[in-house]
Amino acid sequence: MTAPVSAFASVPLEPEGQAALTGLLQHLGQVLEVVDVDHLDRLSGDELLTQMGQVAHLMRGSEAALAALSAEVAVRSDPTRGSEGLAARLTYQRPSQLIEVITGLSAASAGRLIRVGQRTCVRVSDAGLPLPPLFPTVGAALHDGLIGIETAEYITRELSLAAPRAEVEHVRIAEQELVGQATGAGFRPGLPLSADLIAIQARQWRERLDANGIEPRSRRAFEKRDFWVARNEIDGLVKFGGQVTIDVGAKLHALFDAILNPRTGPRFQPNGDSGENGGSAGADTDTTGEDCSEPASVADSARKGRLEDPRTAGQKRADVFAAMIDSLARSGDVPSVSGASPTVVVTVTADVLASNTGTGQIVGIDSPVPVSTIRQILCDGAVLPVFLDPDGTVVALGNKQREFTRTQRMGMIARDGPTCAMPGCQIPATGCEAHHVIEHSQGGPTHIDNGVLFCWFHHRMVETGIFTVTMVNGTPIITIAETIRRKPYFQ
Repeated sequence: MTAPVSAFASVPLEPEGQAALTGLLQHLGQVLEVVDVDHLDRLSGDELLTQMGQVAHLMRGSEAALAALSAEVAVRSDPTRGSEGLAARLTYQRPSQLIEVITGLSAASAGRLIRVGQRTCVRVSDAGLPLPPLFPTVGAALHDGLIGIETAEYITRELSLAAPRAEVEHVRIAEQELVGQATGAGFRPGLPLSADLIAIQARQWRERLDANGIEPRSRRAFEKRDFWVARNEIDGLVKFGGQVTIDVGAKLHALFDAILNPRTGPRFQPNGDSGENGGSAGADTDTTGEDCSEPASVADSARKGRLEDPRTAGQKRADVFAAMIDSLARSGDVPSVSGASPTVVVTVTADVLASNTGTGQIVGIDSPVPVSTIRQILCDGAVLPVFLDPDGTVVALGNKQREFTRTQRMGMIARDGPTCAMPGCQIPATGCEAHHVIEHSQGGPTHIDNGVLFCWFHHRMVETGIFTVTMVNGTPIITIAETIRRKPYFQ
């Protein structure tokens, strides 16, 4: 537990307050010189942490003073004062804007200082009489430098939301308990909780104090649910976002955790090695794929016959989301459009497909897409050729071709397992894309012996040449492409 700031320095308010404050600022400058931030490497571990704790203590005391000052600025800038208000006289519409300029803090920080100051400092009634702070225990701990402005904000905000429908004595008990936990005087003396943990505890107290308020909040949250997808791409990406209710968020987390849990390390068989069952038993470590634009980053793992998964956690979640879309689109529960399941329409010339260079267009998206994306879409989906003349008039329609049927997909799942065919990948096969081992354009049949189910990410790795797939005795074998292995950094 830390001692109050008052134990280090006393700042009288009247009439020597200004002189004392000036002296304190000079002392702070001396402290910063003693800390010597340019030579922290000379400190031992204990000295480093001790100095950090002491500086943080000074910072908390400063925050308390700023909160009180900000609350007073807000009082003197009250809109009822009109043009005589402090902020208005200095041509600012809101007191937070004035505080931003004076302190150099962000708008959010200025607003927090005002709110905390108003809740923890002595107030004045309309009749000019002093009123006690709304949260005196938080105010005392804040002014003593025992808690920071964020902790004070979390406690006072949650308890303020509960106060209108809670017993006053119960709110007081909750305030004391939360401050005790924040200062290290809680159920485990000497171990203060961080601001984030206090925020969780404060929300729990609010729910207990205001049990009848959770339903109205839930209804308001339900009305605010939202999801959007941009129509236009930026640098090859389509943005989307939104917010969902707690139960839907929990389901998403559970789904991500289940699929992304590294229960088994994804493996592949490097060229030149052989093992039982087509050689897939020869690899032994976590791997999946690699972006072909930066193959050098996988040199060490490739030399050892493995390829580390290069994806960030966010990229993995994005790939799971892609699989969720594919799975739902293929289900029989999605409304059909003109008798067909949801369809992505792609336009591309025969020359682009033949040369494997150039671009195509996804109908509804303004920007062109590379041929690698087109080939990945065409590899999995049904193709209905539409022949156009130079003026864009439809000349003829071909026959639907190359789409794997639901029965064929079930057969591939029975053969390769319930997940992506890349060993170790946990994306469910129902959300995977079907890959032609021998391309349909090269005479490869749309048959189970020529098909493999890959998740969106690993299908892209195959289509861009990082991995190659061959069928051995009816079983898909995955290897690093020989053209990649021959590069100098794979030797």
